Amino acid sequence: MYLLEQAIAGWKNWNISLSEKPEVERELLGGSTNRSFLAVSGLNKIVIRVNNQNNENLGFDRQREIKILALIESLNISPKIYFADNNVLVSDFIEGYQWTNKDFVIPSNKEKVFSVIDKIKNVKVPFFLERQKYSKYCQNYIKQLVATSNLRKNKFYDELMAVAVTLDSKVWSPVINHQDIVPGNLIEKDNQIFLIDWEYSAFGHPDIDLVRLYGLDYESEFTKDLLFLQQGIDKLWGILRG
Repeated sequence: MYLLEQAIAGWKNWNISLSEKPEVERELLGGSTNRSFLAVSGLNKIVIRVNNQNNENLGFDRQREIKILALIESLNISPKIYFADNNVLVSDFIEGYQWTNKDFVIPSNKEKVFSVIDKIKNVKVPFFLERQKYSKYCQNYIKQLVATSNLRKNKFYDELMAVAVTLDSKVWSPVINHQDIVPGNLIEKDNQIFLIDWEYSAFGHPDIDLVRLYGLDYESEFTKDLLFLQQGIDKLWGILRG
């Protein structure tokens, strides 16, 4: 793979001191969008993520992701980033336990994730991060699908867009969101939770990650709308991915 080889060829430019050129050990399975590889250099274990190049259609903003990762670096709740551009992201490999659906529903585990989300929400965000426009985000998916699906016939498109427009019109203070808090993106090591895969991250509604975590059990003025929005986006993404 050219992008993987190109990334490794530039290993001396990574923000990590390595004694030798990294060698790919294996591909890390489980990702649904990108391809990730475990590389080893001496005692260092490194993840090289080769980005899906369909950024615009999938709603990714790689430069925004890089900015957000820099903002949360001091929290120590995500892998350390050694290099990133539009094509690849090189990071530390967290050797821990990857959560499953069973772990995600345990109340004490939810509290651990809540603590991480709370830290993220309190990060001061500079002016250059634009507030997430949920109607624009949904419209990007819809315009790719409406010609080949029955979304208009079942009114799903109209309902989803109405909720997105409503959320956009409300007054709320935006914060950094991960926006993809699912079991596969949670790694536990030494009783500490790490969040991986930040490509959907944005400067959005302060409750959206908590609604993903607690569902309707999270009490907020926006809970129902945010849950419907998330489920709708998941549905659109699933159709788009085929």
